[in-house]
Amino acid sequence: MKALSAEQLYRPTRFEKDPRQKKCDLREYMRQVHPRAYQSLAFGLHLKRNQNHIFVLGEPGVGRIGMVRAMLEQAASERPAPDDVVLVADFNQRNQTRYLYFPAGQGVAFKTAVESFIAQLKTQLPVIFDGVAYQRRSHELEQWLNERQEAVLQPAFELAKKLGVEISQGDNSFMLYVLHEGERYRLSELKAKDEALYEKYEKAIDEVERALNEGLSHFPQLQHEYLEAGKKLNTETALAQVEPLVEKLKARFGDRQATQTYLDDLKKAVVARLHLFWDQNADQVTTFAPETSLDELINEQQGMAIFGVNLLVDNSGLTHAPVIYEDNISLAKLMGYTIHAQAQNSTGDTLALAMNHRAGLLQEAHGGFLMLPVEKVLADGEIWAQLKAALMGKRLSFAVPQGNAVVPYHLPDFPLELTLVLVGEPAHFYALQQLDSEFDRIFKVQVEFESELERTAEFEAALAVRLADEVGRWNDLPLEVSALERIVEYAARLAEDQHRLYANKAALRDMMAEANAWARANDRSAVTRDVVEAAIAQRAFHTGLVEHYYHRAITDEQILLALQGRRIGQVNGLTWISIGKHAFGQPVRITAQASAGDEGVVDIEREVEMAGPIHSKGVLILSGYIRGQYLQQRNYGFSASVVMEQTYDGIEGDSASLAELCALISALSQTPVRQDLAITGSVNQYGEVQPVGGVNEKIEGFFEICRAKGLTGEQGVIIPLANQRHLMLNQAVRDAVAAGTFHIYALGHVDDALELLSGITPGVADEKGAFPEKSLHGRVLERLRQWHEKDDEHGEG
Repeated sequence: MKALSAEQLYRPTRFEKDPRQKKCDLREYMRQVHPRAYQSLAFGLHLKRNQNHIFVLGEPGVGRIGMVRAMLEQAASERPAPDDVVLVADFNQRNQTRYLYFPAGQGVAFKTAVESFIAQLKTQLPVIFDGVAYQRRSHELEQWLNERQEAVLQPAFELAKKLGVEISQGDNSFMLYVLHEGERYRLSELKAKDEALYEKYEKAIDEVERALNEGLSHFPQLQHEYLEAGKKLNTETALAQVEPLVEKLKARFGDRQATQTYLDDLKKAVVARLHLFWDQNADQVTTFAPETSLDELINEQQGMAIFGVNLLVDNSGLTHAPVIYEDNISLAKLMGYTIHAQAQNSTGDTLALAMNHRAGLLQEAHGGFLMLPVEKVLADGEIWAQLKAALMGKRLSFAVPQGNAVVPYHLPDFPLELTLVLVGEPAHFYALQQLDSEFDRIFKVQVEFESELERTAEFEAALAVRLADEVGRWNDLPLEVSALERIVEYAARLAEDQHRLYANKAALRDMMAEANAWARANDRSAVTRDVVEAAIAQRAFHTGLVEHYYHRAITDEQILLALQGRRIGQVNGLTWISIGKHAFGQPVRITAQASAGDEGVVDIEREVEMAGPIHSKGVLILSGYIRGQYLQQRNYGFSASVVMEQTYDGIEGDSASLAELCALISALSQTPVRQDLAITGSVNQYGEVQPVGGVNEKIEGFFEICRAKGLTGEQGVIIPLANQRHLMLNQAVRDAVAAGTFHIYALGHVDDALELLSGITPGVADEKGAFPEKSLHGRVLERLRQWHEKDDEHGEG
């Protein structure tokens, strides 16, 4: 049987044109290399229905985020920049807020203008109220009050003078004295001196007191009129200063009615709260002062926060709709949060909390696109629930999260108009589709990236061009064309297929980075094919300690493995082990024993519960093959056991079933088979050999063992014919095959493997199910017949 040639073990890449001279942006790369994802996303971006949100599926490292973002940027460039959003106090509702909207870039100007307006008033109003004009009018009011008070008391003073009573006015009271013969007496002093005189003046003082109280009864009304006149004066004075400034703001920012309404309310609020600008009591300042409850008076300490302007969403740096990608997700970051919360909590200043609120990602992405990694979104169930509610309701309803120490504060519902793009793996998508009944209603666009590509000249060139462009930005060592050719070959090795390429650019970039590092460490001036080759070998060495231990156990004969001669019921199988970033092939001895009996084929690993379901299925298939091949005409009982020797961990997979079947037929026929060959492959009940995974690592692993113990020139590996296209073997194996010291056979049927292992023709059954006497299958059938006859003899005896 002819072995594969060295040329069949590897497919090289050779570029006719230098990939470094071409340019390929991400959108063009996506169109060329990922046409399915490109078309799906382009279609999704044209959907105008509600809830046309997008789910991107693919293996991390393929370039999902960069390519999708590039397409979103293109779509966003065709949309206008959304409005800036400003949060301000609602002066008509206590501790409530409202949104104002401005063309992109004007929000910060509005905030600056209002803050300047408030700062100007804080400086100018005290000066105006301390000025000569205001003080003169205030003094006139005081004079008016004094004159009116004197007028209402005048009758009392005139009566007192007539009755000989003196009225003495103190700071807050009046004292009455008796004037008699040029002397002043208290009424109590007259009582001891002259009873008749006392009675006379007692009546006089009573009359004066009545007249005095009559005059004083007008004082509250006079005081009220005085205060109202003062408030009116303050209002007029304040308005004279405030109105022109507000009109300037309206002229500059009043294109929208909501802004004009707010500025009108702002003017009234400033006048109503002059005490915040001027050291006076709130209820004595202006006629605009609102009615306040005791709680409201206590909460006046919120102070100037009511005039705050919170630039919630600032799009001044945008020329088109936003595209935001955020990897670090939290509920607060998504929905918004407040800063300086601890200081504000101590005063209960909820407006100050609102004015220190920071927009969440949903608000910042309004009018554009928001990209989030789905695994971060699903890490917190509350995030997923809140996100769904916002998307389905097309509005963001803010609430302080439960358990949060922040005092609840008010924000109006925020209308949302955005496209959410979740980036994840297929497992995320299908799990959400199955578990969440609302998922399909929200995410109507599925964008799926392939992890492998057809290895055409077009795709090879596109991958090389993109890698050359990305690596070229590192400002590292020059990259030669041969290095790009080798990295494309490496992509085929990662894909385990001569006709496919692994599209994970991150993995390929990592190897290029290691190649650059190796070149610098070894004083190389450029990255070439041999540098990449050396970097690949270096990585295998760095990560291959476990492989070294496994192989050393064989070379030290702690794990038994024959590499020469022939044995009955013993075949070298090949396993594949993956640990971390390193995968390698490990040879293993597979043995079989057979005898008369009726137990059939016993899988020892299954019996001791060390085998997984796929491995157990593979062994059961062996029983099916035995029945179909040898027991069609008559039921011959037998007992046989199969095991992978010296394996102490669990076993899974059916890639050893071909080797197990060969060992079993060797044991049944008592035919020795070659030990210088190792075999891998799955088999079905008809003996057809099926492809398996890890074929390159398995071949290289067995080759390393043979090389370590000495190549005989006869050693080699049997693989399924379907696996021939998967061969991308390393240079050492290819050189050995070219030199004739190592051989690789690709077979399609178990009979081919049996003939190669035993040197005996397996034989073909005739119409009666009989095989040629000297054929391998004939030996098996004869052996089964002999066991059956012995059983019959023992039964008769």
